[in-house]
Amino acid sequence: MRKEENFKKNIGSLFNEAYDVESTPLLNSLKAQHEHFADISKYSEGGLKIIHLCHDCRTNRRVAMATLKDDHDPQKVEAFIREAKLNAALQHPNIVPVYEIGIDDESPWFTMKFIAGRSLEELLDELLDNKENELSDLNSRLDVFIKICDAISYAHSLGVLHLDIKPANIRISNYGDVVVCDWGLADVISSECDESLLEYCSLVEYDLTTLTVDGNVKGTLGYMSPEQTSKTKVRKGTHTDVFSLGAVLYSLLTFHKAFTGKSFTEVIDKTAKCDFPRPSFYSPEVPQSLEAVCLKAMSLNIEDRYTTVADLKKEIVNYRNGFATNAENASLLKALQLFYLRHKTVSLISSFTLILIIVLGVLALNHLSLTRKNAIQLAEKLSIEAEYHRKINKDAAPLFLENAKAAFKGNALDDCLNFCKSVTELDESILEAWELKAKVYFVYGDLEKSAEAFRNAKIKTELSELATEYLTKVPKVDKLKIEDYLRLMKAAFSIRDFDVFGKMTNYQCFSKELSLEDRVTFVKGEIRIRHYRKMKNEKFMFKFDPETGHLDLSDNKWLNTVLCLQNFPAKSVDLSNTSVTNGIGLRAQTLESLNISHTNMIELQSLECDGLKELIVANTGVSNLSPIAHFPIEKLDIRNTGVRNLRSLSLFKKLKVVHVSTLQFGKDELKKIPSHIKVIVGAK
Repeated sequence: MRKEENFKKNIGSLFNEAYDVESTPLLNSLKAQHEHFADISKYSEGGLKIIHLCHDCRTNRRVAMATLKDDHDPQKVEAFIREAKLNAALQHPNIVPVYEIGIDDESPWFTMKFIAGRSLEELLDELLDNKENELSDLNSRLDVFIKICDAISYAHSLGVLHLDIKPANIRISNYGDVVVCDWGLADVISSECDESLLEYCSLVEYDLTTLTVDGNVKGTLGYMSPEQTSKTKVRKGTHTDVFSLGAVLYSLLTFHKAFTGKSFTEVIDKTAKCDFPRPSFYSPEVPQSLEAVCLKAMSLNIEDRYTTVADLKKEIVNYRNGFATNAENASLLKALQLFYLRHKTVSLISSFTLILIIVLGVLALNHLSLTRKNAIQLAEKLSIEAEYHRKINKDAAPLFLENAKAAFKGNALDDCLNFCKSVTELDESILEAWELKAKVYFVYGDLEKSAEAFRNAKIKTELSELATEYLTKVPKVDKLKIEDYLRLMKAAFSIRDFDVFGKMTNYQCFSKELSLEDRVTFVKGEIRIRHYRKMKNEKFMFKFDPETGHLDLSDNKWLNTVLCLQNFPAKSVDLSNTSVTNGIGLRAQTLESLNISHTNMIELQSLECDGLKELIVANTGVSNLSPIAHFPIEKLDIRNTGVRNLRSLSLFKKLKVVHVSTLQFGKDELKKIPSHIKVIVGAK
């Protein structure tokens, strides 16, 4: 065979192999791929979650993976998944996209696009230190701000508020991409959102970062709005994000935060009053037009701010294009100066003709008038659309009512109140929502609002009459004294409204405003109210040493419920010789020692004291120790209990000493105790 023919044959065979329809290497590699993510490394960490960098083996790309730091708290897990799903519902070039959401061994995770670059906060810090970077030019910074406005404006169009806009949550890639991140504090506007987003309304608020304050205050110091502090009663809305965008613009102009102070309280007070220096205080070069825009966006009264983010963006675009901004109320002379800068050649020619100048002035005035008319027409249109959405979303009121009931049942009273407000805004004829609001205000001790809500509910109950009656007995103050609150609890207990009474107990237990003295007063008072029939003339043993943290409630044989002890700052508690049956009242305590001997305890599943080092359960009905095996217990007293199997002692990693009674175990059973544990056999 000639060389030419052999060459053609080999080339033909090669192409036949390359285009073999039965050869599927990519499909086969995908089927053989067992590992989903590889090369996982920690990238950053926040208050709630950890961000990892990893390689997605299935799509062959680098992604960012978010995982939950504490996956044992079901409420934090719910908030984490809510953030992921809400973020995934937002599809915009300037919002970081979520790729996948999943669960690995009961731990949720989600992956996002990895933005290789830096945060806006890092870039502004460099500029503050006089270091040059890609944002050294003001126009470059305004480009970034316009993209941020686009992202927030899009979210608002779906009825979603960000509520934590700040430079740290804005990423800028190495190639100029700008994305808004971290939607963990986002909220849904019930009267404006799509029905598909209603499920993302959260029941409980959480601390998501060390810089974010939750409860009455939810946002980031330096960028939060006055309505996000505990000093004002204005509800959050799109105007809240407008204010935060104004605060970001402030930092873009000055490289400083608008609100600073020596303490948390000082910053909050300044934020509530809108007490901050003008941008020109830090930099006299700040354009007057942009300073006016910034001050308007950060107005104390929401009516004085921009109505929408689009209006705020339009002002920046007008400035960039050489037009006057509405915020500065520019004079005719200023408008003509700007026109000259935009059209130098035309202006030079027109300057020779006085008539043309006058005509241009009239046209400018007409343009401003037309702009105002268009703004009014747009406002009317938006008002009509808002009314339409309100009527459409009226059908969502029953869903919010169910959420309110669930929140009330779970003691999430703030969320219950918010859901009830949404219900009454959508359909004020739903009386059950008014009644729930009345009960929440009663628990808060706000009797005036409680009585008003009961009137709107159009019902008369013993509780409603109690609220009205106590308005004349309790002084009108922002916060009831603990003695007055206890009298109100006693009245609720006397009408046998145990549900409200229990919520009042829980509310005070987890109140952050109670001093130690008031907390002790509350615990004593609550126990007397709950047990007054059993106590009668019985002695009440109660001793608490603030220095050692020891609480002694022993020998109160009538005491069977201690729910008021939740969150009590005790390190050791003695409940011996009482009638306590479970450990629910000891939740949220940093207990190291607990004595529940000679009680009615028969189980330890309800005991949640992860730091417990010493436990005495002698002379109780306890028979199973496995629920507390993960506690770091060093000393354990199980004399005269139902415990008959000592194998579980091997599960106690820190156990050093165990007390057992004389005839409780046989010799063979005692041999099962690990050698490093000292066994002390004795009587009662």
